[in-house]
Amino acid sequence: MEYYKGLINSLQRGVVSPVYLFYGEEEYLKEKAVEKFKEFLLPQAADFNLDLLDGEEADIDTVISFAENMPFMAERRLVIVKNAPWFSGKGKNEAGGEDKGSGKDTVLLKYLNNPASTTCLVFVAKEAVDRRKKTYKEISAKGQVIDFKMLKPSEMITWVNQIVKGTGKTIEPSAARAIVEANGKLGLLNLKNEVNKLISYLGSEQEITSAIVGEVGVINIEQNIFTVVDDAVAGHTSKALNGIRELLSLKEQPTKILALLARQLRIALQAEALLREGSPEREVARKMGIHDFVIKKALTQIRRGGSQRMKWALQEIATIDAAIKKGQRDFLPAIETMLIQFGQME
Repeated sequence: MEYYKGLINSLQRGVVSPVYLFYGEEEYLKEKAVEKFKEFLLPQAADFNLDLLDGEEADIDTVISFAENMPFMAERRLVIVKNAPWFSGKGKNEAGGEDKGSGKDTVLLKYLNNPASTTCLVFVAKEAVDRRKKTYKEISAKGQVIDFKMLKPSEMITWVNQIVKGTGKTIEPSAARAIVEANGKLGLLNLKNEVNKLISYLGSEQEITSAIVGEVGVINIEQNIFTVVDDAVAGHTSKALNGIRELLSLKEQPTKILALLARQLRIALQAEALLREGSPEREVARKMGIHDFVIKKALTQIRRGGSQRMKWALQEIATIDAAIKKGQRDFLPAIETMLIQFGQME
């Protein structure tokens, strides 16, 4: 969370760059940062010096036009472009080099070479960025690029404690850990919603305990999928089947369950492939853009289950999904058969 604290500290001291690029998985902190820019850079009731654009709708010429406008009776304009698409790797040619024909990049690079000193232009990327692109490098040189990484579990626990303390309540350390383990991988917004729900449930009570988390905390579907895969690779087929039935009882759609099962298997296989290629385990999460404890869990699963069994299960899930969509198979008996076969494989 130090990257966020450093950014806000700079704003408080009046140190503002002409251009920023925000990217990364932690959407909640990105939104908070955007709000802080509005708070610190614009005087009260100065919305006429604020432009909010959607990069999926506005072209780069429009963005530059707004950025080049002069502020009205103020020191600075603020232009925020959400869903900015000009920093991903999609513009690469087949050899992996930059797309030389990108007129959009040329227009943006021309502006970035000499950005308006009276405008703070903030790009919020929707997708992963390619740090090899000239647009990325130019913003790094002329402004600031900030990777809004998912927080470490220990940082999330500290954050949960701060949120609870701010309400005048307390929380058991084990309860804070349980909330983070169940919901942390979906980010701080999800955690905040869970904490708010628990605070409301407390009423006049003072402390959130592990027992209360167990009663009220909702274990999200992705956590349940983790558990199903854990049980399957450990040979606990009946527990894995019960996990699937529990998801169905919670009205989760079969197609969603299959998609998340497939996603977890792909994460495990991709992580193992990176290890085989020589990437240190600590680098795998960064390369895949996934939280480190998710990768650790996935690697544990594939070590227990074996890559060949995982590949078979991934292919079987695709087969089941196609058959269900064609009306040829029913979800529950199909997934039960798959899990039983998986458990019997050597």
